[in-house]
Amino acid sequence: MIASLAACSGSGVVEPTVPAPNIGQTESITPEPVDLPTPTLEPPPKVLQAPQEAEKTTQFSVAPDRDLFRLTKELVPGSGDIPRTVTRDTTEYSVGRTDTFWLVDLADTKTYQSDFELVLVSPHAYWYVEDGLNFSLSGIERSASRFEEVIYPVVTQVFGSEWNPGIDNDPRLNILNAKLRGVAGYFSSTDEYPTGVRPRSNQREIIYINALNVPPGGANYDQVLAHELQHAIHWNADNSEDTWVNEGLAELSSSIALNSSFSIREFLRGAPISLINWPTSALGGIANYGAASLFIHFLTEHYGGRDDLRALLAQPEDGIAGIDGYLKKMGFDSRFDDVFEEWAVANVLDGDGKLGYGDLEVSASISRSIKGFNEARSEIPQYAVEYTELKSISEPFTLSFKGQTTTPLLPVEVGAAGCWWSNSGDSIDSTLFRRVELPMGATATLKYEVWFEIEEDWDYVYVEVSVDGGQTWRIIETPATSPENPIGNGFGPGYTGDSGGWLKESVDLSPYAGEDLWVRFQYVTDDAVNASGACFRDLSIERPGEAAGITADGLGWESRGFVFTNNLVRQD
Repeated sequence: MIASLAACSGSGVVEPTVPAPNIGQTESITPEPVDLPTPTLEPPPKVLQAPQEAEKTTQFSVAPDRDLFRLTKELVPGSGDIPRTVTRDTTEYSVGRTDTFWLVDLADTKTYQSDFELVLVSPHAYWYVEDGLNFSLSGIERSASRFEEVIYPVVTQVFGSEWNPGIDNDPRLNILNAKLRGVAGYFSSTDEYPTGVRPRSNQREIIYINALNVPPGGANYDQVLAHELQHAIHWNADNSEDTWVNEGLAELSSSIALNSSFSIREFLRGAPISLINWPTSALGGIANYGAASLFIHFLTEHYGGRDDLRALLAQPEDGIAGIDGYLKKMGFDSRFDDVFEEWAVANVLDGDGKLGYGDLEVSASISRSIKGFNEARSEIPQYAVEYTELKSISEPFTLSFKGQTTTPLLPVEVGAAGCWWSNSGDSIDSTLFRRVELPMGATATLKYEVWFEIEEDWDYVYVEVSVDGGQTWRIIETPATSPENPIGNGFGPGYTGDSGGWLKESVDLSPYAGEDLWVRFQYVTDDAVNASGACFRDLSIERPGEAAGITADGLGWESRGFVFTNNLVRQD
């Protein structure tokens, strides 16, 4: 069998050319923390027009990490400096106490509160049960025993420790056995912040488990525990890691601690999906988890081993850049793209050495067959893999491949003048800002067009003004911003969800005349999953009597994370 694979996006043509007569053709588990710089006048940014001027995404500036304490100080009036830990009412909790906790309903995208009883205390955890939940204490005792004897020591030895003693100055984790919907379990970084920063924080290190679907005492329950424990540890090591890396390592955590299998069948048998770009719905699907799990399994088998992965978690860069940094730190010449190529081959051949797995049986499905002198056309996402089998070719032949050399950055036309893109990533804080000279009594309007595709109710873009030199900012409501904040991630009305196209927006700046006025666009994302982001074009500050405004490709605009783009990037 001869197999060719495509690992890029866009249209591709695989065409075997045979120097012979034409030969016919046949077709062939747990989804679920700077001061503002003074702008300097610079020449207008270059607008890329032609395909040969397309940029590589790796050349784009990296968006700054989100710092919720700084954001709260800037965006929440009167917040000031907030302590990072809280004072508890007692040094140790006892069995029988009842506490009220915030939880997330992922099925309806909302938060709610419920009461829980503490039923067991083990050396490293408090074990709670939600009121009204039928449970087996002996089952909790069995899982607590495995947690203390196997899961916690093994996972912390390989990945490191959770924040300990943590926000509550208590060395114990909290395991909440709850009546969850839409997820088997989760870890929420919201709980790692005081309520002055995140009002719906429980101010403890918590792992939530859906005890209705995965009852305590069983193997599935223990696997969820190991999975979510890695998330708690990963947040402490690197709270801005890309979802696909974090989830892949979480699945590996269960595999290492419990010798459990992870779900790869849906990935190997399904349609091509991106390893690195996940859908925004409910943290992706089983196939996304399968892809991330299998890649991390392959990476750690062939590059560094699995005895100590703290160096991987501690990489300051995220996603692909983090994998590159890890490989370099470990002394390997290979980089992410090299590993991805080897992984793609190993998934279909499962051969010896680097082109296979020593402890898994893996066999990816063949999407199609080409029989003889014919061709196949296909389109797949970035960093996805599709396999085509060439059959019934007995003589020497030439295999030709034609793929797109460029691809759109965003799923929208941006126009010839380009636009300011917010960048993308988990736990990022991108800003585009400028100072506005507006004398007392003057009038002016900020005008722009905006397009956005943002994880709805989890990530937001804000329009802001500052009159104190950027120390604090006021969030401005516009017709297209949303005041909805069902999860508690929002700081005020912002763009979230899908704009459905380009929207014309305007903000009256006249009330701030005579002030030290700054305007800013700010994109803030949460820990897990992100969409395409937002783009702003035709920015202008219009004053009565002026022929033209101050546009985005003129002087004055500064960026921390935003990227000026013509929406054309080179294929890697």
